[in-house]
Amino acid sequence: MWNELLKRLGNIGEKNEQRLEIKVPTREGGTSLIKIAGWENRENFRGMKAHHITFDEVDTCKDFFIGWQEIFRPALIDTGGTADFIGTPKKENPNLRRLEKEAGSDWAMFKFTTKDNPHIPPHEIEAARESMDADTYKQEILAEYVDNAGALFKYSALIDLFSNTIPKGNDKFLTVDIADDGSDKTIFTFWHGLEVTRFDLYSQLLTDGVVNQIREDAAREHIPYSHVAVDAIGVGAGVASSPLLHGIVGFKSSYGAIRTDHDIVRLPNVHYTNDAPLVTEYKNLRSQCLFLLASKVNQHEIAIRTEDQRIKSFIIEELSHYQDASKGDGKRMATQKEDIKELIGRSPDITDTLIMRMYFEIRHRMLPQEGEHGHIIATAIDEHMSRNIANQRLNSTI
Repeated sequence: MWNELLKRLGNIGEKNEQRLEIKVPTREGGTSLIKIAGWENRENFRGMKAHHITFDEVDTCKDFFIGWQEIFRPALIDTGGTADFIGTPKKENPNLRRLEKEAGSDWAMFKFTTKDNPHIPPHEIEAARESMDADTYKQEILAEYVDNAGALFKYSALIDLFSNTIPKGNDKFLTVDIADDGSDKTIFTFWHGLEVTRFDLYSQLLTDGVVNQIREDAAREHIPYSHVAVDAIGVGAGVASSPLLHGIVGFKSSYGAIRTDHDIVRLPNVHYTNDAPLVTEYKNLRSQCLFLLASKVNQHEIAIRTEDQRIKSFIIEELSHYQDASKGDGKRMATQKEDIKELIGRSPDITDTLIMRMYFEIRHRMLPQEGEHGHIIATAIDEHMSRNIANQRLNSTI
């Protein structure tokens, strides 16, 4: 880009090769400064003022919305400046798609395909169509997004999470993801029904601190302990087993899935049984909760209230990477957490609290008032979780 700019300007302007800056004269007798930089150098632009910013290949920019809101948007305030965002659609990081969906009345949007370029011969476009696979042609030539066929979450539905309006109901919940060693952030997510009302993030919060904070929040928000779930790994194990929090749910991804779905093949009153047996088709509890979360997100049954751009971006990025990773053994499995960590370069802690919330929805399916034999099933679920906890403790002592 720098070399192309130098060719265009020729001998015009004062050039700084090290800083990739050119100062050029204006019609009014003043000067205009043009800067060029890669997205990876965005921190260098904090505190600057600009009249216009052009972002190229936006879908290749990681954490784009965080950088735009925290660094570049403030640079345009004093000058009343403008910005434009251009690039080719990329399904792995569809920032342009999100921009288009969130754009207000002061934005204009344009789409141009390769066919719209009069300088490209039509026979070359036809040759590309014949030689490219359908998805690549659609993305690179027709400038259209190609949905990831294996993705659990629809990207448009993820964006809608922050504008959905849903009935809240009366129940409140709290889900907590605890930093393993107390050095990272512990995340408290508060729910009113299936609407997230706020996120509280704490640094350097150890076991006693987490326990006390849960007690305070539960009392203030009128959340029963049976509606509190804690990621019971590492430090979380001590929190989940605290006698001061008797009744909370200790959640572990490795727990077996809860048998909530009836076997439609083995009907009631057949094989000498009065009820169709309960079965599960999930690898573990985490996968079961993830598939349910995806279903509710895609059907716009969950809402999140937050103006924090980092939290929004993290949620969209984390959930958009989950795939159906089933291995053909008859049990559905979602992408493992370790694989998500590797893909995004950090732990998906915020969305872990969303996943945990689904445990209560799974259990709610079989509450006593929902069926003649619901009380038996609800008891079985409680026993199931108790066995998981007992087995984990036994294994840790052997």
